[in-house]
Amino acid sequence: MFSKRIIIVVSIAIAIRPLINYFFWLKASPLDKAVGPVPVLSKEQLSSHVKGKNALLVGGTRGVGYGTALALAAAGARVTIVGRSANSGSRAVTEIKNAIDSGAVNFISGDIGTVCDCMKLIRKLEEQDVRYDFLVVSAATFPDWTQPLLNEDGVDKSFGIATVGRYLVYRNAHRFMKSGSRILNVLASGTKWPSQVLKMWNRDLASGKKEVSGLYEGILNFALSSEMMMDSLYKYDKNFVNGAYTMVSTHPGILKTDLHRGQGLLFDIIEAVMVALVGISEEDAGKHQASILVSEKLHEKRLTFVDQFGYGRLRDQNAIDFIEENSEWLWSLLTTLEEKSGACSDN
Repeated sequence: MFSKRIIIVVSIAIAIRPLINYFFWLKASPLDKAVGPVPVLSKEQLSSHVKGKNALLVGGTRGVGYGTALALAAAGARVTIVGRSANSGSRAVTEIKNAIDSGAVNFISGDIGTVCDCMKLIRKLEEQDVRYDFLVVSAATFPDWTQPLLNEDGVDKSFGIATVGRYLVYRNAHRFMKSGSRILNVLASGTKWPSQVLKMWNRDLASGKKEVSGLYEGILNFALSSEMMMDSLYKYDKNFVNGAYTMVSTHPGILKTDLHRGQGLLFDIIEAVMVALVGISEEDAGKHQASILVSEKLHEKRLTFVDQFGYGRLRDQNAIDFIEENSEWLWSLLTTLEEKSGACSDN
């Protein structure tokens, strides 16, 4: 019995070590004092920014995306939700309309998991008689380290959504977004990781040459890839370089949601404890994300990073140097994958 307890304690200690390291690393990432803390706005305050405007939520049927859609719709925005499941989309639209009594909310079926799926969604958005003022992308999936899966593009399915799919959406934003619009990227990359975390990034994981061997390894690598991808947009993409968009990347925080389930017993236990201690509801997380999206503290026509506590974050010089060393390689990989879109069927 005693030995079993030791095994359990050791197993939990090993499992939570990444979380302990995570909070240590977070403190090492310097604050962006020009941004500072971003306050959560009241519905009336948010309404002054979004009422009557068009908001697109990619991944808005559940989790923080759903919460953000609810907050924007309640403040008077015309909201369009994108998701893979028509049933989930219909349920989300119904729940939002019931929660706010009235409002313009609709659903578009779409996926950003592969290059062709993403381009199909972009064409569908372009064909809509709508140009959006706000874009929120929160679609993501946990890496499966027990049975790694490469998608049809030859990359890990989580990397395909967290980095490749988002890259294609942002690269083609001019086809369905207004110039001067705002983009909110919701992923762990919002922490603006310092250099000691960035150095955990692995090119072979991103390119599909190596399988993900652990949950945290996968989450960190694909979030870091997404972070480098967003930086590269402001270096290589003419629309971003010319200031067509104000972009902010945020961390969703620890949510009270069913989306985290099924990652293994230890993770489920840890997640339940973390949610009980510091977790927030999907609705409260959505209010926070919507407030960041419209904040006047963001760097206009540039990229801002805001962590899960609502604080702007900067990088140390070592992190800047690391990204410079690797961003060109990642951009080359992404543009190579983008070239495959020419062979995608319209069906």
